Amino acid sequence: MYKTQMKAQKILCLLAMVMAVILFLYALGIMTDLYDSLYSTLSIRVVENKETGGYSISAKDRQVPGATVYTNMQAFNQVFVKYAIAYIVIAALLFVTNTGTRRRYYVSNYAAVGLFTAASIYIPIFASPYIQIFKGQFLQVDFAALKEYSETFGSHYTESTMWFDLQYVVFALMIVSALLLVACTVWKVMLMKQEKKLVAEGGKA
Repeated sequence: MYKTQMKAQKILCLLAMVMAVILFLYALGIMTDLYDSLYSTLSIRVVENKETGGYSISAKDRQVPGATVYTNMQAFNQVFVKYAIAYIVIAALLFVTNTGTRRRYYVSNYAAVGLFTAASIYIPIFASPYIQIFKGQFLQVDFAALKEYSETFGSHYTESTMWFDLQYVVFALMIVSALLLVACTVWKVMLMKQEKKLVAEGGKA
């Protein structure tokens, strides 16, 4: 039984890292269609803030009404990518603490599993409402004007909300992978208790 459990924990730790990479790729790719189809239609101006030393972006959708959804998403996407990078680091902790290979778990292993589970739940809760809002903004784009622009200048045209809708698959898999890891950890604890009990009984014999 221990061998089966250890094999499962190794597979689930690998799955956790795969999910972290998938989230990172999704965070990078979610604006792909928006960039390809809307960026060139915008009149974008970068404004320097002399007080803070930072920059702000202003955009006008003179050619395609609603195209400013691209610039509206910028701030969210920057945070989303940072969270995805943090998620990879957290998944890596499972390997740093040998959570996938240890016969017995220690505080570091429980902490790594706990952090991964918390991140797997928090990130979808944070990101999903924003993605829904921006999907709504995207659907307000004047697609007739966008199609005309695309045919005139040869740019990419799409009405697809695929990148927005992929959130359901990505976030569901994140949560499932975390729950499976927690279940495997509970299984580990039960086996450790049984082993301890057998050792204690063997010492009394």
